Amino acid sequence: MSNQYHVHCDCQAVTVTVQGPPRVHAYCHCEDCRELLQVPYHSVLAWEAAQLTISQGADQVVSFQHLHKRMQRIFCKHCGEVLYNTNAMGWKLISQHLFKKCHHDNLPDGFEANAHFFYDRRVIDIADTLPKR
Repeated sequence: MSNQYHVHCDCQAVTVTVQGPPRVHAYCHCEDCRELLQVPYHSVLAWEAAQLTISQGADQVVSFQHLHKRMQRIFCKHCGEVLYNTNAMGWKLISQHLFKKCHHDNLPDGFEANAHFFYDRRVIDIADTLPKR
């Protein structure tokens, strides 16, 4: 099994490649992710910055730098698909939804969410058996 994975935007103008397993595979409920991405929680696959590259269409991406936080949202300038975002630790986060969409609606073994982070800050309750930290 290869340890290299690819995701792409809806129009396929941009492809992102990641090396190795994600550092984190969980649901994030922090205010920062919710504000940056305009979602109630973020289903994340997080890699160290050096593990993620834009392998096709680097000139087709737009980067939005949050006005007050050390976070960015990277998206395709044609279709608007968010390819990944960054967090304050410099990690690059791809949504599990995008990853599944690009891999026949499946996540590789070991990529499934294994916890909820910042659950005490949630805006929506999640009824599952995962640890809620």
